[in-house]
Amino acid sequence: MDNDITIGENEQKALTVIRAGSTSIEVRDQTSLTAANGLLLDVKALRRRFDDEFDPAIARWHAGHKAAVAQKKKFTDPLDEAERILKPRITAYLVEQDNIRLEAERSAERARLQVEKAAEEATDAATSLINEGKSAEADAVIDEAYAKIRDINADTPFVPEKPSAPGVSMRETWDYEVVDVALIPRTFLVPDLTMIRRYGQNMKHQANIPGIRFFTVKSIAARNGRY
Repeated sequence: MDNDITIGENEQKALTVIRAGSTSIEVRDQTSLTAANGLLLDVKALRRRFDDEFDPAIARWHAGHKAAVAQKKKFTDPLDEAERILKPRITAYLVEQDNIRLEAERSAERARLQVEKAAEEATDAATSLINEGKSAEADAVIDEAYAKIRDINADTPFVPEKPSAPGVSMRETWDYEVVDVALIPRTFLVPDLTMIRRYGQNMKHQANIPGIRFFTVKSIAARNGRY
């Protein structure tokens, strides 16, 4: 940041004392409680001094940051809008072509199996006819099989190549929608922790929810310090 703010020697010493004192002090009696409480008040007071020193500069930096972001958005908003328009259109086309290609591949596989079956049946039939000395009939079976195979191949759709979109990759994610919340297994249900905490704060000792244990957590709040 420009115009960095520095703290004085007295504040540096105070920070050192507070840091050392907070890690070494043990609250065991009134004397140590008084010392710890005084140290806590010093923490609050020194924090207030730092807030007074730094907050105006932070506000200025924040205002400058907001102004820079707003200026940038004038240029990036049209780009974001173009991206929001283009992505769904590209995705729709790629999905459509992918479905067409997959269906063509399935048809080609079905045709391949039909061809294999026709060739195998014709070969078996022709072999039996030849063994019976019926060469002409065997040739007719083979010719008929070739014709059938040609018809199958002719009706088989062409498998298109995958569309080319350099720099773009198709990503598949799974989403969901709740159809009937009553049918969702308990394993997939999450307690409303915010509602439970608010209920406990309001009801206090009278709070009672099966499966929930309410308890108090006590802490202190220090008032203004001694500086």
